[in-house]
Amino acid sequence: MKKKAFMKTVIALALAAATTVATIGCNRNNGTSNGGGNSGGGTTERPTDATKSQLYIRYYSGGAGRNWMDNAIAEFEEAYAEYSFESGKKGVQVVKDFDKSGFSDATVKESSNQVFIGEINYYKFVSSGVMLDISDVVKGNAVEGPSKSESVTIESKLRNDQKNFYNIGADGDKKYYGLPSYETSMNINYNVSVFENKNLYFAAGTDGNTETWTEEKLKSKDVEELFVKTKNAKKSKGPDGVEGTYDDGLPATYNDFQALLTCMIRRGVVPFIWNGTSTDYLTGLANEVWANNEGYEQMMLNMSFEGTATDLIEFDSNGKMVFENGSPKLRSATTITPKTAYELHATKGLYDAVRFVKMMMGTTTETNPARGNTYRYKDSMTMDYRSTQEYFLNGKDKNKTNGQDIGMMVEGTWWESEARTNFVSEEDRRSDERNYAIMPLPKASLADVGKKNTKISERNTIAFINANCPANAIPMAKEFLKFLYSDKAMNEFSKDTDMLIAMNYELTEETLAAMSNYGRSVYQVTRSSNTDMMEWNPTSDEAKKRTDLLEWSKYGFSLSSGLINPYLYFFEESTRNNSAQTYFEGIYSNFKNSWPIK
Repeated sequence: MKKKAFMKTVIALALAAATTVATIGCNRNNGTSNGGGNSGGGTTERPTDATKSQLYIRYYSGGAGRNWMDNAIAEFEEAYAEYSFESGKKGVQVVKDFDKSGFSDATVKESSNQVFIGEINYYKFVSSGVMLDISDVVKGNAVEGPSKSESVTIESKLRNDQKNFYNIGADGDKKYYGLPSYETSMNINYNVSVFENKNLYFAAGTDGNTETWTEEKLKSKDVEELFVKTKNAKKSKGPDGVEGTYDDGLPATYNDFQALLTCMIRRGVVPFIWNGTSTDYLTGLANEVWANNEGYEQMMLNMSFEGTATDLIEFDSNGKMVFENGSPKLRSATTITPKTAYELHATKGLYDAVRFVKMMMGTTTETNPARGNTYRYKDSMTMDYRSTQEYFLNGKDKNKTNGQDIGMMVEGTWWESEARTNFVSEEDRRSDERNYAIMPLPKASLADVGKKNTKISERNTIAFINANCPANAIPMAKEFLKFLYSDKAMNEFSKDTDMLIAMNYELTEETLAAMSNYGRSVYQVTRSSNTDMMEWNPTSDEAKKRTDLLEWSKYGFSLSSGLINPYLYFFEESTRNNSAQTYFEGIYSNFKNSWPIK
């Protein structure tokens, strides 16, 4: 799931494609394939069976792993064991090409793999002509076998923003070339057991709905009076403002979040750990905070470059924010066009996201060996994703954190599946003792408590069929996609990975019972009626032309100096003492002065 590593590998694969194809690309019937190993090459896992039809699949086995795909392939082969796709043959043999390296459009063009699933730039691949039109698959029904079809279309499982993104072409001639695979979002994940044992939940009546806690109180011992005294005490309503829901006791506002950090320090808990070597993880969280502040409709203006913005901050002639009664002064509702869409970097939601990052990167006068005088684990900015997962899961027990619990980790929804080897066993991973959950983000102010959450799936993992797929293999490839997007197959994916396919489908009671506590939390949070999910994908024709401009790791927080990550900005010694206002003004200036649409 590491984006930087993924992009480097894409380039390497593109350069290597000619050699690969020359040696093994077309020799499918002699028992060779470019499948199996992490190198993307090697011999097939089993000899090809001349009595069956072969389907060649390339799958990026990143955070979701390969186990679910292995199982899906085995079930597909079993379901079609007596079915004939070609004269003189019966059954299907899927030849696998699985690894953690990505692939480019050039790789696909030269490959003899027929079905691809990986993290790609959809519009680039479509424009390169390497993706087959699969409109009939999307507009048709999913299947569980040759004679078992669902009653609804695959298209009906897509959200409207997904239909706008994947359905390409002029009105009356739109076509689908791909479907979203697994859903990803970046989160603050918390250790439920630590929160329970250390009484880190807000007590009823102290969640900010009744009182705003001042800086003076946050610096005093009074802050601890906000929290429950016992594990079974009644909790606050949380950020949704409703009693008896999954976010009870969690911080409702930024002030509450600051109070939580203060209390954690005093109770010997390291607030945060994160992967600092893949810094786009942190950018992903900043985007999540931005979207949650904006709300779905306002955030989607960034995906279309058109509409009406309602929370733009006023700037003076010197490019400085204008304040009124101590708060940013907002403009009246403003029409956004592609030429003026840079104004979307002047929203209060973006400013508040920078304030939240500044809070997370703050310092405290109280120190301990595990974290120094910051809220994060002391080595967070130098740890990779696997070390981060290991420390969050087992750091205290393995004497890696000076006896300190770690309360929260910045990671994607794939982290627990990716960290399987850090658990004693699958039973351990799914046990009640392993209790982790997504923390809904706090609201910027009391006025926002109760508003819906907005979450982003920003890493586009897409399934498609190679446009160069031989005519006799196309029906088989399409049938495989129909099979993967059945509710049954998607439930099996969720049961194995504790993740979700980015489609509308319900998890069965059997699936939920088999998932880990964290997997159930992913489903609970992302599919709650109080949550809007959006994909970081352009939805208008003009925005679709600007996919490079909309690159999720750069679009929101870039400065003209080349800095793109607010966490690094507030970490670097030369800028760490700058204010959120200074950074935000730099963002707006950068986009206003460099906006390419004239």
